[in-house]
Amino acid sequence: MPDSSSNPCPLCGASSAATLSRIQLADVWRAYAEQWATSFSSDVVAKYGDGPVTLRRCGGCGLDWFAPALEGDSAFYSQLFTGGITYEAWRWEFDQAARRIADGARVVEVGSGEGAFLRSVLPRCTTVEALEKNPDAADLLRAAGIKVSEDDVRDDARARPGRADVVCAFQVLEHVADVRGFLSALAAIVVPGGEILVSVPNRERFREGMEPNDCPPHHLSRWGPGQFRAVAGILGLDLVLVDYQVPPLSHARASRHRSVRTALRPVTGPWVAQWAARATARLRMPERRYARLAAEGRFASRGEYGHTMFAVLRRRA
Repeated sequence: MPDSSSNPCPLCGASSAATLSRIQLADVWRAYAEQWATSFSSDVVAKYGDGPVTLRRCGGCGLDWFAPALEGDSAFYSQLFTGGITYEAWRWEFDQAARRIADGARVVEVGSGEGAFLRSVLPRCTTVEALEKNPDAADLLRAAGIKVSEDDVRDDARARPGRADVVCAFQVLEHVADVRGFLSALAAIVVPGGEILVSVPNRERFREGMEPNDCPPHHLSRWGPGQFRAVAGILGLDLVLVDYQVPPLSHARASRHRSVRTALRPVTGPWVAQWAARATARLRMPERRYARLAAEGRFASRGEYGHTMFAVLRRRA
């Protein structure tokens, strides 16, 4: 049901939004402990509380965002990364992005982590630079010979605009409260004609149950396949492409057995329904068929997505 909120959309500023759900932060803390064996200090929990946050969908641009916007601070992330969560050594979108970076390009990455992507393109770029607020990760980047700034991207863009051919932000946008300000800063960093490479989790991916990492204080917004058209229109950029990660075989099967399981459960009971659904899914999605559909890029056309979306936007010349 649409409602008028005192928290406008962080992308387009519209005040009309539909309330999708309310999530108790107490359940988020509990899920971290149960799924990731990760616990947080009483100080961190007290800062964010254990009460409700509301997930809204903008009536203007379609963005999903949480209100209030409880953005994770350094204490939260320090404790998150000392638990069961680590920086990924490589991501699907790194390959997509690397193909778009020409030899001799000047590249800036925002939220570089330990620098896996920048290290991979460093030998063929004129300059590479990281914006990274985690001091431990920043030290590792410097040790690898990568220039690092720990400034906020908005301050950085005001101080040093138009210095890169490509700016990247992988799995960062969903952590940011000021979505429009962040994206505007990315656009300001590149020269006219330069490209902005962004990846985010796809909210339309297959999921079951609560994912604590997709809730505040970690994630503050959720992005669907149509969101980057809205970004391009709002910021006056050209949308070059949006690409979608293929779902893993287990998720492709699970999305098929869910409907069978639901239909059979009242008749056969939960255990038989679960067994029959899994057997049916394996028959409907054998490994060879899955590989063919993935190679042909047909999952996205069916509305089936993996974890990540990758978008390329271009600053107009």
